[in-house]
Amino acid sequence: MLWPTPQDYREAIQHPRICFQDPELQSGLPELDKFGLPRPISGSFASVYKIKCGKTEWAVRCFTSNVKDQKVRYDAISSHLSSVHLPYFVPFEYLSEGIKINGDWFPIVKMQWVEGESLLHYIERNLDNVVILKNLANKWIKMIHELHMANMAHGDLQHGNILIQNDEIILIDYDGMYVPGLTGLKSNELGHRNYQHPGRDEDHFGAYVDNFSAWVIWISILALSSDASVLNSLNVGEGEESLLFRQQDFVSPGTSRAFEFLELVDDELLRSLVSSFRELTSIAVPMVPLPPNPELRADPVQPSATYVSAAFTTKVVPYLKAFSGWLANKKRRLAVVRSQSELTYSVGSSWVLDYLTTEAIHYKFLPKSRFLLERIVSLFVIISTAWAVTIMYGTTPVIALVFFGILSISVEAAFLSWRYLKQPSAKEKRTVSKKIKELQCTVSDLTSELNKINDNRQKFKQVEEDRINDILRRQLKVSEKEKNETEKVEKELQRHVSELVDERHNVDQEEQTELAEALGSFQNTWLVEQLKKHRISKEKIPEIDDEIKRHLRTIGIHTLADFSDINIYQSYGRKKIEKSYLILKNGGSVYAGISPAQAKALTEWKKKIERSYRSKIPQSIPLSQITTIQSKFFERKSILTNEEQAYKTRAQHMINNISQTYTPEYDLLKREEATARCNFNDALSQFDTEIVEINKRLAGNQWELHYLSKLMNSFNDVNFLRFLSKVFLSK
Repeated sequence: MLWPTPQDYREAIQHPRICFQDPELQSGLPELDKFGLPRPISGSFASVYKIKCGKTEWAVRCFTSNVKDQKVRYDAISSHLSSVHLPYFVPFEYLSEGIKINGDWFPIVKMQWVEGESLLHYIERNLDNVVILKNLANKWIKMIHELHMANMAHGDLQHGNILIQNDEIILIDYDGMYVPGLTGLKSNELGHRNYQHPGRDEDHFGAYVDNFSAWVIWISILALSSDASVLNSLNVGEGEESLLFRQQDFVSPGTSRAFEFLELVDDELLRSLVSSFRELTSIAVPMVPLPPNPELRADPVQPSATYVSAAFTTKVVPYLKAFSGWLANKKRRLAVVRSQSELTYSVGSSWVLDYLTTEAIHYKFLPKSRFLLERIVSLFVIISTAWAVTIMYGTTPVIALVFFGILSISVEAAFLSWRYLKQPSAKEKRTVSKKIKELQCTVSDLTSELNKINDNRQKFKQVEEDRINDILRRQLKVSEKEKNETEKVEKELQRHVSELVDERHNVDQEEQTELAEALGSFQNTWLVEQLKKHRISKEKIPEIDDEIKRHLRTIGIHTLADFSDINIYQSYGRKKIEKSYLILKNGGSVYAGISPAQAKALTEWKKKIERSYRSKIPQSIPLSQITTIQSKFFERKSILTNEEQAYKTRAQHMINNISQTYTPEYDLLKREEATARCNFNDALSQFDTEIVEINKRLAGNQWELHYLSKLMNSFNDVNFLRFLSKVFLSK
């Protein structure tokens, strides 16, 4: 079956009631161009038409090529989008039998029409508005990280697939999207060349595939917000189908005019970003990380307000330094890795955690003037102990004195410990330590829970896939049984029909032969009748005079029809003698008594007359004669036709019985398969939703734990010994 061309779609959509199966689309009206034809929006893999159905407007996406697993992909995408509820996507419906072209049904995607402005137009319109472009860059980063947290990727982020509606980002064209339900498949498209990593191929299909194009668009927006003249300087835009970069810039970054130009702009942050991005073109596609998120908010779990100020900075420079270090480490590791299996790819922004540092906060004890009470109490205890020992010395046993001394020291130690624990810095340290322990327990529990869910998901996936494969094997077995029995019946039918066809062919040959013979006889009779009209006595024939004509009448030759030809016989004796004989129509011959020249003249004259009638000779026998001959063979043909029909009817009855035998079982298996797949996808979506939620919580707790662990380094000077030195030594 040939796939429709864009022109086929355009012609069909002129008649929505005929071409669409969807009732709503049947009642719609396509948007027309100036020629009164449906206006297409053409892309690489599809043509899109705007159909207005009452107050609702739909985008109908018609595919220009056949993708085998297209329905599987769109079903998985729809299921995942309904579970993550992100605001960047438009509701759609995949219709397997969507549009009829030349009698065949082809799939379409029915999607809500979005009135928006393309990314490129929006940027060009706001080139002079730095605030809008900065906000757009922030929204872009927010969207990219939310897609990553949802474990999905668009697959073809480029200006044509990004609309801006009320300053918010909307993504369209979901053909190449990745969602967890498509794990194991290959990418069915590689995205726009001016936005993709030069090393991307069909094997790169995962949540990481948007990372590189996310960098391309983010840096382009930041560059234009910093210097709007960059757009004209690099001679890019809609005509070049690019923002600031082209494919060649990624293939040869060392000689790229775009990289060279952007690294010279008067913006240190942008120069650092561009320099970092240039490095990404030389690493493997799955290794490309997400662009850093300056906010780094670990929703839904937030660190306590006491420790937030130092962590959640809005400056990007520290992250760029961290990224440079991370990339250097990756390159060093890559240089010594011997096999691809040894690589561990990082596609998130967790690389930042390894390089974040806390503010230079050093917690200390209060100034020495604040330890007056500790010193007075300590001095009092020492003096009291010494006075008591002096008085009791000599009258009290040594053991009692030792016990009294130990008791005094214990009281002093208890008092100093109590005062140490009352210190604000010590309280702060205990609070941080307690929080770290709580977070460690929480992270451990979440990690265990995540591992458990992942294990359960994998086990469930394996069990369900085995179950579905078993159903498919049973379907195949039933189908093969039905096919074998049907082929057996059809083979037997073919044998009988072949015999009947041969016999019918013989009957047809006999009929045609008899009709041909009848036609030949009829034509000869007609010609003879015409020749009878030409009496020799009345014709002017060269070499034939009246005497010869009278002689011919005496031998019974009156018309040209009375003879068919002339034979000339020669005899040799003393001299050569030639005699002419006329061949009669009954097959006999008679001596003509004329010279050979006269005989030839008579023959030529007859042939001339015959030629004059050849163009007028009848080409068919009378209908009555045809009917007579056909009726003679009709009964034989009818018998053969009835036998053939009887064989076919009997064979069809047998095939129907075979189908009725296996169809219920096959339909039951198909329903079982559909139910299994539906449950399978629903369960996987549930697993994925749980995994995403736990990952969010885990990321938040890991972030806070990481920060607090580094914060503990600020309490190195807060300990009991240092407290004692402050009290007694003033250090």
